[in-house]
Amino acid sequence: MIKFKAAIFDMDGTLLDSMPLWLNCAEKYISSLGLEPEKNLGKKLFPMSMKEGADYLKKNYIPDFSEEEICRGVNQVIAKAYREDIQFKDGAEEFLQELASAGVKIALCTNTDREIFTPALQRLNAEKYFDFIFTTSEMQMSKAHTEIFHKVCREMKASPEESWIFEDSLYALETARRAGIKSCSIYDETSESDAEKIKEISSIYCKNYNEIKKYFFG
Repeated sequence: MIKFKAAIFDMDGTLLDSMPLWLNCAEKYISSLGLEPEKNLGKKLFPMSMKEGADYLKKNYIPDFSEEEICRGVNQVIAKAYREDIQFKDGAEEFLQELASAGVKIALCTNTDREIFTPALQRLNAEKYFDFIFTTSEMQMSKAHTEIFHKVCREMKASPEESWIFEDSLYALETARRAGIKSCSIYDETSESDAEKIKEISSIYCKNYNEIKKYFFG
């Protein structure tokens, strides 16, 4: 029996199997220009901002391109994948369906810009699952600040104690803990190096949606 009112979901790496795209988008872009990307380019760029990554690519691969051109090119690779390829993680859609059937309000709270991910949600017929969709850029705050999750709770008319957050990234789970919101962390390959810390701070840690469904629905 579900005993909470609101569920706040991260998108990339939590609901959608999209983190490999973010890890490899620069490599795909460089390859599309007929150039050979260095080994582990994606891992090197992954912690960087888009501007920092564009500066690296400009200096090391395409000095004649402006940073704006590079950002636009990488974003085109990303947008195409969301339009055509990105899928739910195994079991994620079924879990959303079960939560909705149980009367839980569901929000999406993502770092990805709306114009990028909306085509994926439309293609997957997934918009119907979300009562609210928030982006960090539109809210003008990151998931490093507890206020972002408190604001989402207020919009959903649920207290932090009546809510759960579903996430795969360490820093957002740390924020959820400070915000007083219970968290369910889900394994994703790109956050594997943080797995032990994630386990320590999460209310529950699950490797897949079968484990999540078992915990919440028995």
